[in-house]
Amino acid sequence: MITGTFNKIPRKKNSHGYGWARTWAENLMTTINHDGHPVETLYLDHGVNFGGSLNLFGGFTPELKQRIDNFLLANKVYSLDMPMPRYGDMLAKRKDVEDKEWCARVQAKCDTAQTLLSTDLNTNWLTIGDSHTAAFAPHDSMVIKTDGLTLNGQIRSNFQYVKDHMAKCSNLQGITLVFGNIDVRHHLCRLNIDPRDMWIDLKRFGDSLPIPVEYSVPWPIEFEGRRLPKTGYYKNQPFWGTRYERVMMLERIEETMDMISMNKIMWPEEWKCMDPEQFAKTKMESTSSVHISPEVYRRKDFGEEHVLLTDFMI
Repeated sequence: MITGTFNKIPRKKNSHGYGWARTWAENLMTTINHDGHPVETLYLDHGVNFGGSLNLFGGFTPELKQRIDNFLLANKVYSLDMPMPRYGDMLAKRKDVEDKEWCARVQAKCDTAQTLLSTDLNTNWLTIGDSHTAAFAPHDSMVIKTDGLTLNGQIRSNFQYVKDHMAKCSNLQGITLVFGNIDVRHHLCRLNIDPRDMWIDLKRFGDSLPIPVEYSVPWPIEFEGRRLPKTGYYKNQPFWGTRYERVMMLERIEETMDMISMNKIMWPEEWKCMDPEQFAKTKMESTSSVHISPEVYRRKDFGEEHVLLTDFMI
């Protein structure tokens, strides 16, 4: 089961953290272990905001001690997305953790963990890009994300990030590229960049690949009254350019994608016409963030309701 021993996996289904854990659970055909109870095979989720250190809000509690004791009982431990952090050593440095021998046992268990990356699943499709990547991933796709990636940065590096991950896949038959959200929010208006050349460069890279390519359309422009975490700021600002200017940028991007026949993966058209505040309340993550709710991910058909024949049957 997907378990957040050192970092509780959110229960809210419209949480970005829940969405990442659910994506792993879907790909591994397992479930999420919210309570951290003992399991035979434990897939350790470190949390979407894990930065390499152990942040224990509320301190080292008896509940956390029990969760870690349950972790020690697992027969097999996989560390998702990264090599296993040295949690035992981190705990040993804390003043509120007195049993240092227990910390050593935790570290010994961590040392047995096997790293599991999404590309290790070796399915035939890869979705790769920025922190929004899981939202655009089709079913059964490997999902690789790195927060903060920009399309401009990928162009400047000749898409080396994508190439490196593709090289890890031996059975690849298609790819979904998820770039541009951060460029729209922070950089295009700030630098007065015409996005058309950037998306043409993206299409040129896609055309160079020997497999079918999908391209995500950046999300609708967010409600400016929505409070954003400082981690989403650039140069002390939550976004650059007026909302109207960014809407125009997004329209220009979509027009360019249509003009050069990019295979778009796009959210419902009616989202464009929604009141921005209502969009934020119903389509975005419940907390202050720039991410879409997992309840309207592509794997959920972007929240579209489908009428079935059985709906008309008595």
